[in-house]
Amino acid sequence: MSAEYCYNLGIAFNAVAAAHRERPALRFMNGKTATYGELAELAGKFAGMLHTRGLGCGNVAAIFNEKTPRSYAIMLACLKTGVTYTNLDPNSPAERLNKMLSLCRPAIVFCGNATIDKVSGCQLNDAELLNYDAPSMDAALAEEEPFSTSTVNGNTPAYLMFTSGSTGFPKGAIITHANVLNFIRWSQSTFHITSADVLTNLNPMHFDNSVFDFYSALFSGASLIPIPEEAVKNPRRLLDSLNQLEPTLWFSVPSLLVYVLKMRALKDNDLPRLKTVSFGGEGFPKNQLRNLWNVWGKRVRFVNVYGPTECTCICSSYDVSDADMADDELLPLGPVAPNFGFAVIDPQGRQVPDGELGELYLTGPNVGKGYYHNPQKTVEAFIQHPGINSHPEIVYRTGDLVRYDRKRNLLYFCGRRDNQIKRMGYRIELEEIENALSTLNYIEENAVVYHKTDDNNGRIIACVAAQLGDEQKILADLRELLPSYMIPNDIKFMNSLPKNRNGKIDRLALKEEFCQ
Repeated sequence: MSAEYCYNLGIAFNAVAAAHRERPALRFMNGKTATYGELAELAGKFAGMLHTRGLGCGNVAAIFNEKTPRSYAIMLACLKTGVTYTNLDPNSPAERLNKMLSLCRPAIVFCGNATIDKVSGCQLNDAELLNYDAPSMDAALAEEEPFSTSTVNGNTPAYLMFTSGSTGFPKGAIITHANVLNFIRWSQSTFHITSADVLTNLNPMHFDNSVFDFYSALFSGASLIPIPEEAVKNPRRLLDSLNQLEPTLWFSVPSLLVYVLKMRALKDNDLPRLKTVSFGGEGFPKNQLRNLWNVWGKRVRFVNVYGPTECTCICSSYDVSDADMADDELLPLGPVAPNFGFAVIDPQGRQVPDGELGELYLTGPNVGKGYYHNPQKTVEAFIQHPGINSHPEIVYRTGDLVRYDRKRNLLYFCGRRDNQIKRMGYRIELEEIENALSTLNYIEENAVVYHKTDDNNGRIIACVAAQLGDEQKILADLRELLPSYMIPNDIKFMNSLPKNRNGKIDRLALKEEFCQ
């Protein structure tokens, strides 16, 4: 049974695992493998464990995912039982983790040996903490009967993906079984994924891009290569390992590919079976893209993808060609996927003429259900289509400014309508950094601005009026509150921050002073 004829992801995986029982589902860099049969058995046991505890639809499981067979199996077990999973970043500061845990209110928290100490120090409230690497877990799983339910429907939340929030509180985007089933069909069709393929899992499991890795591979009978974050720090060693595993599809943020190029790690004969390199989450600087094109362009398909977390990872794709190498413009976002509708809207809620600037609104079966336990942010971002009054039609306001070339059927990214940026593929609301700075009692006022540089990268600049001028102290304190990718590059000290006529901090003036 293919995903096309399934109404929940547990049933879909059961069908894939039965058809490919002896094939490797997971291929690890140390040479070990886990077959579909082994992964399915493990997932069934964990599903039994959840069911024994009375957990199902309406419950949340938090996973500190270390990319082991058991951590992937727990994700699948949640899908089998209707439990909603969320993968959390163990490297996030404890305060930020506590905010996410208080929001999603998990009934159960899973971690491994590498994260048990960090997780034990979090505010778990009444959640049960289980170490899936503990010796006692073997005995516990042996006693469980495999479980899977058919009562999970398409509207059941499959997972929560946390993203930065402008209030200083992360938001948990709700993605359903139906959303993901639709996404799987699109990815299989767009990338021609079959059981003969081998996909990389370079993306951290708490990061939106991992949705493509996990679901495109394990729901197609393909193999997935789990790659630890530490392995990415040595690109030549990473490529040597991947040469043994022979991936056919690479998906990552452009920043990683740029890092590989800048470290001069890539050789012409690397990854000889690679058919597709796909990238998304941020713009790919053209000068670096040309370097990669010169190595792989003649034998590998390049695909630029785009999509917000709230719309199941990806909503558009664009096949790169030789012609794109002739200028320094960012690649088009592409046409939207066949399962999406879209509109380009002006600030008054009207559709803009072809080629003019407006905000991208998305609709269709991949649009999620909103934000978990956050009705205010949900109604702000998930709204009635402004051009339709005959029936309910929910659109997601992306906040991305685009222009649409109707003749070529291409969308072009032109910036943001708010204070959100992309850094290393992560969405960052600059207000979340400002809120963290505001909690430091020696800072009197602050504002954060972003200086975009010529190579499509940029620097986060924190402008502060403070009782002390110790940059290292501020950065150290921020590391206790924010993940590493949110830490400012520069701290600018001022006696007071400029104000506009309304008495608010004048961010335009700060940009003029520090972002030239």
